[in-house]
Amino acid sequence: MPDTTFATIAAWIEQALRAYGAYGLVALLVTVFGTPIAARVARRTGVMDIPDTFLKPHARPIPYLGGTAICLGWTVALLAAMRWSDLPIGKLVPILLGGIGMSIVGLLDDVRNLSPRVRLAVGAVIITSVLVTTGTGFQLVNSVMRPIGVFLPDVVSIPLSVALGVFVVLGACNSTNLIDGLDGLCTGVTAIISLGFFLLAAHLYHYNPAEQGHPVRLLLAIAIVGATIGFLPWNFNPAKIFMGDAGSVLLGFNCGILMLLFAEWGIVRWVVGALMIFALPIFDTALAMFRRWSGGRSIFEGDRSHFYDQLVQRGLSVKQAVLVCYGLTILYGTIGLCIMPLRTMYVILICVSVVILTAAAAWAAGMTRPEAPQRPAA
Repeated sequence: MPDTTFATIAAWIEQALRAYGAYGLVALLVTVFGTPIAARVARRTGVMDIPDTFLKPHARPIPYLGGTAICLGWTVALLAAMRWSDLPIGKLVPILLGGIGMSIVGLLDDVRNLSPRVRLAVGAVIITSVLVTTGTGFQLVNSVMRPIGVFLPDVVSIPLSVALGVFVVLGACNSTNLIDGLDGLCTGVTAIISLGFFLLAAHLYHYNPAEQGHPVRLLLAIAIVGATIGFLPWNFNPAKIFMGDAGSVLLGFNCGILMLLFAEWGIVRWVVGALMIFALPIFDTALAMFRRWSGGRSIFEGDRSHFYDQLVQRGLSVKQAVLVCYGLTILYGTIGLCIMPLRTMYVILICVSVVILTAAAAWAAGMTRPEAPQRPAA
């Protein structure tokens, strides 16, 4: 078992921050100064989120285009790292282009309201291209099946892994998009998740420094930490700007790619740990879809049945609900990090237990009951 004393953990983090912390700072500075510019452009071009008292209950029109500032900060950080660090350019460039492509699709949806089928199809093509070009996630299926001693030949495992990887990344994009429902919620939650990914990547870097994927993991994680922290002052309640799909989809793409990158070592507990760090968006998406399904409605129908919506409906302010979600994200992330030194069997058992306890708590609190159908105000 690797050394996990506090002094050693602090050394891992310091080592990783010395190598990649500057790029997080670049992302933060570009985003924090780029966001008010994006807000001014949104006002001048009319790209505003108009309240409707149903899915958009904010009091006044709020500028969109915050996602473009996040994307710019993330992009500049990655470009700076490629210029001044020894990184695998052949892997990083497709990820960078894929992230920009996903953000553009989200931006077009913000401006033109694309159909869900178009968003899904274009997103799937972009993600598939990134995975095939970089080889990201090629070991996903064998990583998952390794605990039971099953290894498939590459001709079978790689296509299955790509298909599963596309599902994972699209699912992450959808989850971050859905959790972007309160001021500062998606921004802060994703910042905490990305920090968890950075700490997990730092652990892996210390545990096996010869493995080649660490620089990409560390860079992608710290770039989003910086970009989201830079955006949060403008987005926290009361929000001055929203990120829109241009931001939420990019954040989900980055998280999804990182989860696949943790599968490259072929050890399932890294994948399980990453999923646990990302647990709150998964839980929120699953809860909303379950309530819609149990109420006889389409699981893709928009409503106010998300976990954070129910917190507000039960009397919490927007700030209080967001802070509760931050706390839960920290809790799930801590569990995901603390189980890493354990054997795979125990990691899986703990995570299954957390899932069961989470579901039981949601049921006991009455959060799983379907709500009456709602209609937007005329």
